[in-house]
Amino acid sequence: MPLDSQILGQGVYTPREAARLARTNAQQVLRWTRGSGTNEPLWHAHFQYLDEDTTEISFLDLVEVRVVAAMRKKNISLQSIRFAISFAQQKFGIERPLASQKFKTVGTEILMEAVESDGEYVSLAKNRPGQKVFREIIAQSLNDLEYENQVAVRWRPKGFSNVVIDPNRHFGDPILDQFGISTNTIYNEFKDFKDLNYLSCIYEIPKGILNAGILFEKSLDEANG
Repeated sequence: MPLDSQILGQGVYTPREAARLARTNAQQVLRWTRGSGTNEPLWHAHFQYLDEDTTEISFLDLVEVRVVAAMRKKNISLQSIRFAISFAQQKFGIERPLASQKFKTVGTEILMEAVESDGEYVSLAKNRPGQKVFREIIAQSLNDLEYENQVAVRWRPKGFSNVVIDPNRHFGDPILDQFGISTNTIYNEFKDFKDLNYLSCIYEIPKGILNAGILFEKSLDEANG
């Protein structure tokens, strides 16, 4: 994949990297963004327009993968998810609805319509118990995003205030916000040296902030372990 102005500022993630951040698996990332067999993808990943053979995805793709992963964990079918995306695109005129601020505010209603149109959760019509589930999906996958012009531009993982995922910085790798260093780099060096005092001295970063990055990476390992 060529490195040019169409890539810079978009974030670049392999399926494996995206899966680790979204707490799913690489096969699902590929299925949702490239399709599988006769099944069309839920959407075409950003970089496929530049190189149809690439499997890397962008930050906006990552945000969408994260939302879909949350839906699938609640047993919402791919058919319902596909309908929800199409419905939101048509109703709001939004090309990437799962990565939009609009979906954060009205996503619960969109998901309700999607599953009912798919014939799932028949009991929803009476007591609407699905609303709580859908609110949980929105909270889990969208509430720690920052938006500009109604589009997700930054992800600050909940519980890790010193960590940011920003496609304009470090190609979208998780970094320590104040210092701009990859949390994965810190994590790997901590595993090698097992000495937080040493790393704090070398990088001139307070131990508490270094530890936040290490704990973030550990949380990803535990979620995908």
